Amino acid sequence: MSIWGHELLPTLDDSAVPMWRQCLRGLSCCAFQTNELTGVIFVAAVLVYSWHMAVLFVLAVVVGTVTAVVLSSTTLFGTATVTGYRDAGILGFNAALMGLALGNFFVLDVALWITVVVMAAFVAAVTVVSARWLPFPFLAAPFIAGFWLLWPVTTTIGLHEVALSAWPVQSTSYLPATIASMGSTLFAPVGWAGALFLLGVLVSNWRHAVVAAGGGLIAVALAIHVHVVGGAIMSGYVGFNAVLAALVVYIVVAPDLRLAALGAFIATWIFSYMNRSFPAPALASGFVLGVWTVMALGWLNVRFVTARATGGPSSTEEPTTPG
Repeated sequence: MSIWGHELLPTLDDSAVPMWRQCLRGLSCCAFQTNELTGVIFVAAVLVYSWHMAVLFVLAVVVGTVTAVVLSSTTLFGTATVTGYRDAGILGFNAALMGLALGNFFVLDVALWITVVVMAAFVAAVTVVSARWLPFPFLAAPFIAGFWLLWPVTTTIGLHEVALSAWPVQSTSYLPATIASMGSTLFAPVGWAGALFLLGVLVSNWRHAVVAAGGGLIAVALAIHVHVVGGAIMSGYVGFNAVLAALVVYIVVAPDLRLAALGAFIATWIFSYMNRSFPAPALASGFVLGVWTVMALGWLNVRFVTARATGGPSSTEEPTTPG
């Protein structure tokens, strides 16, 4: 692992990555980085907002990583792809997000601690299955699907929801709202958490940090333009899906600022729709569906270009008439 060209931890073969580094990388994968220092900074970002959420964050990634290690040691899941994902931390971050989400939405009690352990293991197992067989990036889908499956039965298993009030009416400001958007990616909607998130990405890749901030700014600008209530904007709630979508489009689809901006726009709209219409918390659904939409558009675009190159009608050609 190197920071700005300076090696802090020795580079290892995949077979030699110790579990503690897999766990830290899993935390950093919440911003789709593979950097142990980024993972430490992300824990600090959550900690400035809530100590118990920081503990659940770490607990969940440890449980998820252990689950991934156990499954990847079997013949069925011990493929090069799965083990590569495991050592990069990719198989642990969905579990880490589950720990954050449960800590955010439910009261801290014994039932919550038990649920975090169980759900972290479950989501990690789903992530391993997804890595083994899905032909497209699963992103945060295992975490989101797992949370949505749990949501209808939370009362039955003894979880108590945190009482959430309506967003307050308040003035808005672009810079603080953009920073808060980055903190909200870790369920920590405060300025210091957002600044630490940005720092965590920055030490990994400065271009990714610029893209993440740009995605948040796009969502904030859209929300201010359409007069979204100020509290939702200033908490970062309206912007965190755009932060993640811009970042992941840039990393996974193509390092193209135009596509990253498109991903941020689409994710913001989808999140707004899901937030109004879906019977459970929308979570990062805007980001996941937004990235998949950009990928689908790319798939269609290739076919449009191919049709044009092989003699399809040009926009400048005169239309023909029958006969």
